[in-house]
Amino acid sequence: MDCNEARHLLQATADGEVGAADSVRLERHLEDCDSCVDALSNLQALRRATRHGATYHRAPAELRARILDALPTPAADGDGALAEPAPDAPAGWRRWFAWSPPVNAALAAVTVAAVGLSVFQYQTEPSPDDLLASSIVASHVRGLISNRASDVISTDQHTVKPWFNGRIDYAPDVRDLASAGFPLVGGRVDFVDGQRVAVLVYQRRQHPVDVFVIPGSGAGVGERVRQGYQLESWNAGGMRYVAITDASAGDLRKFVQAWRNAEDGERR
Repeated sequence: MDCNEARHLLQATADGEVGAADSVRLERHLEDCDSCVDALSNLQALRRATRHGATYHRAPAELRARILDALPTPAADGDGALAEPAPDAPAGWRRWFAWSPPVNAALAAVTVAAVGLSVFQYQTEPSPDDLLASSIVASHVRGLISNRASDVISTDQHTVKPWFNGRIDYAPDVRDLASAGFPLVGGRVDFVDGQRVAVLVYQRRQHPVDVFVIPGSGAGVGERVRQGYQLESWNAGGMRYVAITDASAGDLRKFVQAWRNAEDGERR
């Protein structure tokens, strides 16, 4: 895949609409193309700014006045004088907005339905946590179906950690959790939220456990199930950690606790 072909997929990737096969091909291209990585980051930043930074603007008074001036004026009678409105008719332009009770009831029902639809769409709008969870699941699945769960294969944390040097701009913590039943398998670099991140790969019996190490301490995914995968996240040392596996929720909690215990042991 060259840059011209990749750029046709960047917008779909930013919107989370790219297929699995194209996603794998694009991911391999992004590993060696900083310009396309920057382009994808810009698209995702623009999408976030558009979704969360848009403001509401009220129509100016001049526009209202122009609309009122454009409304029809009352008709004249046979002598050229303006016809007098009926005693109970609304005066001036307001008569154009006077409807019978059945029409008013229908309009009210339409208004209620429109407001309800807007509230439903707002409530179902994916949150940053949901978008992050979807991105993590997609990355985990890509690693499984492409047989590329690990770029570096080693059970030695002192081999895996330095492998990331030069591939990402931070040094992820790599912990030895074999004694807790979660041996280290290796690691890889993947793309989440438009940036290269470290992914540490552990094993629980026959179940892989991916740990995404994301710079910053923003939103996580909490503890949830998505597409049959267990996810849990936590913050530590200025990093966000998101673990995902198809093992049981109990196994994932044991993994997170083992990670935290190892973390506490390093502090002492």
